[in-house]
Amino acid sequence: MTNETREALVLLKEQLGAYEAAFRRFAALKAALQRGMPEDGITAATAEAERSLSALRAAEKTQAAFLTRAGQRSIAAVIAAEPNLAERLAAYRAARAVAAHQRDLQEAVRICGRLLDQSMDFINYQLNVVSGTSAEDTYGRSQPIAGPGTGARREIAIFDTDV
Repeated sequence: MTNETREALVLLKEQLGAYEAAFRRFAALKAALQRGMPEDGITAATAEAERSLSALRAAEKTQAAFLTRAGQRSIAAVIAAEPNLAERLAAYRAARAVAAHQRDLQEAVRICGRLLDQSMDFINYQLNVVSGTSAEDTYGRSQPIAGPGTGARREIAIFDTDV
């Protein structure tokens, strides 16, 4: 195994560990958002998720520095230069595992973003209920009131008055 391949494999293993840790932390954030945990639970889960992203950024910087030293443009190019087939295949497996974990993490981040957006919509809705201001279409338009005119202005009605 060449020194470059060995170093690339070490970097890939570090990235794999960082992606696994980040995925676990985003899973915890997702669970906290889905359960509607008290503020401290969501805050702590968010802080942990942010720290894991910082660790991933640090691993990417280390990889960029390695590629500059090695004179290659990608880890795949470093692995392709490995003369030993068995070592090259092992490094490719590690690279595929990192790519798979990266896709999983991207999906987890997307889901957490969607959950945060839904939480914000709910908070805005509750603020509209409390303040009596005009409700947005967060939870759909109000349905027409049954019976003769009740005097409710439909554009600001939050709940049906006949319920």
